[in-house]
Amino acid sequence: MQPTTLRVTARRLWLDATLILLLAAATLLWSDSLLMFGKPDEKLLVTFGSVDAWRTHVIWWCLAGVPAAVAIVLRHRWPLTATLMAAGSVGAHLLDPVMKSPPMDIAVLITMYTLAGSAHTRRNVIAVLVAAEAVLFAGCLKNVMDAIVPGQALSILLNATKAAAVPALLLAATWAVADSARTRRAHLATLQARADDLEREQQQRTALAVAAERSRITRELHDVVAHGLSVMVVQAQGAKAILARQPERTEAALTNIVTTGRASLAEMRRLLGLVRTEPRAELEPQPSLARLPELVDRVRDSGTPVDFRVTGEPATLPAVIELAAYRIVQEALTNTLKHATPGAGCTVALDFGPAGLDIRIADSGEPVPPPLPGNGLRGITERVHALGGDLWAGPAAGGGFEVSARLPVAVGTSPELVA
Repeated sequence: MQPTTLRVTARRLWLDATLILLLAAATLLWSDSLLMFGKPDEKLLVTFGSVDAWRTHVIWWCLAGVPAAVAIVLRHRWPLTATLMAAGSVGAHLLDPVMKSPPMDIAVLITMYTLAGSAHTRRNVIAVLVAAEAVLFAGCLKNVMDAIVPGQALSILLNATKAAAVPALLLAATWAVADSARTRRAHLATLQARADDLEREQQQRTALAVAAERSRITRELHDVVAHGLSVMVVQAQGAKAILARQPERTEAALTNIVTTGRASLAEMRRLLGLVRTEPRAELEPQPSLARLPELVDRVRDSGTPVDFRVTGEPATLPAVIELAAYRIVQEALTNTLKHATPGAGCTVALDFGPAGLDIRIADSGEPVPPPLPGNGLRGITERVHALGGDLWAGPAAGGGFEVSARLPVAVGTSPELVA
């Protein structure tokens, strides 16, 4: 059993014990005739005939109240049984022709409240009707018996009606209040369940957003590392080949390696800073079309001729569009450095049109079989499709490899999914 359950059970037991003691004390104050060792008045002596007979009657009268006290304790676990027990105790007291109905009979209202508040089932309703019928029948019967007195026979119906009215109203009011409380608890439970569902849904959305962000960071890291290392490898190979014959060009190649490495490290730090949610990382600019000349110059410095062309009227595009365009060119140039035949040149063409931005990157190497799709091409394809654009990559008609893409002027989806 959980500690919380134990605390609730102990609190209920203390509450029930206090309630029983209060009802018992009220019962003693309600009727002086319960003082078993006191002296009954003359009317009771006439009724019972002797003090011993009166005391015996009082003992049985008290024993009839025991089920009511037990019912209060059992009402949380067995509300149906407790209600029937309390109703029987009340019926026994009401049928007593001499003794008064004690406050302990309030137990039937307490147990009925618990029963009505536990569940609205047919069995519980039938049990309440049976208990109410027993109480009303006992009350009516007692008052009918009291009314059979010479000269008062006509008051039987009136007395019976009065006897039934008060218990009926009390039982109906108790049931109505308990049922209203049960309905309110059910409504609050529904609201709580709905809030829990919304919280779980929010957690799922957060998890999906985290997964999407991780996927984006993975693509970004791949683009940065693959391009930077490809340029550095080509530069290092060229520097090694001309080390002895052209030292000045070797120095330029090594300088370019250092510059490319530093740029790649800076870009990686920016991405890792986003993962760590550092405020400073958010302030650093993302790659855009304005940085394409710098990218092209790094590839040229590695020894690969690049023809960079821009046609149409350049316009300011959304940041996610410019980032996607930069990554497309970067990935295509990286593939040229890695897969094109030595001495092959490359053409990068941007065409700004009213419908969008057309990008074409093609190298002039020998015809080669299409490379297996890697993370780079797959990543830029996902970027373009997420933005509502199109991308094609494959062998060019005149040889080499070509990547063509069209990006829309406006963003076609949520920037958070593709940034």
